[in-house]
Amino acid sequence: MRVRQALGLALDYEWMNRQMFYNAYQRVNGLFGNTACQATGLPSAPELALLAPWRGQVPDAAFGAMTQPPSTEAPSSLRANLRQAQALLKAAGWQVQAGQLRNAQGQVFEVEYLDSNEGSARVVTPWARNLEKLGITLKFRPVDFALYQQRLQKFDFDITSLAYGGTHNPGQEYADLFGSQAADQEDSGNMSGMKSPAVDALIAAMTRAKTQADLLPACRALERVIAHSHVLIPQWSAPTHRMVFNQHRLDQPAQMPPYAQGESWAIDTWWAKDVVR
Repeated sequence: MRVRQALGLALDYEWMNRQMFYNAYQRVNGLFGNTACQATGLPSAPELALLAPWRGQVPDAAFGAMTQPPSTEAPSSLRANLRQAQALLKAAGWQVQAGQLRNAQGQVFEVEYLDSNEGSARVVTPWARNLEKLGITLKFRPVDFALYQQRLQKFDFDITSLAYGGTHNPGQEYADLFGSQAADQEDSGNMSGMKSPAVDALIAAMTRAKTQADLLPACRALERVIAHSHVLIPQWSAPTHRMVFNQHRLDQPAQMPPYAQGESWAIDTWWAKDVVR
């Protein structure tokens, strides 16, 4: 867990958003952002009741405030984050030797970022540069989509980027995404390799919920455990739909429905104007 947390601390999202994304994105945190299932602040009494039987088997931090992604905005800084990452790596048994990070067996810390798109090198390179300061080598490996899909199915990768779709009604699909049984099942959705009886129990509590009062604490407790386990490194999402259209010829409803997909909303509800020639 310390190593995964250290990797996340080396990702300077604020610099990337400012210098590369024109501040067009917002940071992701947890599994259920922008939904009623999102965990914030300290856990409620029902959340604590679900977490209590697993004390000692889940991170102690899960009983405290919800995670916040590492930031390099003042008073924080990339330097401070890298120092924290260095301390975590040292505690996990990794030491810098001859400019490279090695464990007690002398193995070099090298990780591979797998992708099916060479364009992703643009966003991986700044992260790799920061990891290099810690003595970590991050290799970007673009492959054709067929091989990429095959390697995902066989869990033959170190790091990759995945999009977890938000939902207001999470259910049994989370057993495939984070359940212990799915971790050993080839071609499952458990790409993180999460194996935890506590997570299994929280997913079960979520899926058997009959009321919102039962569902929300289970969702939020699950999100806390996943986030504090640092199995995922939060990336970013766009809060807008980017579309180009002929404003002179097309018109649309004054208000877009919440949670609608931009493309399908346009195709299903927009209309042609009566253009006077």
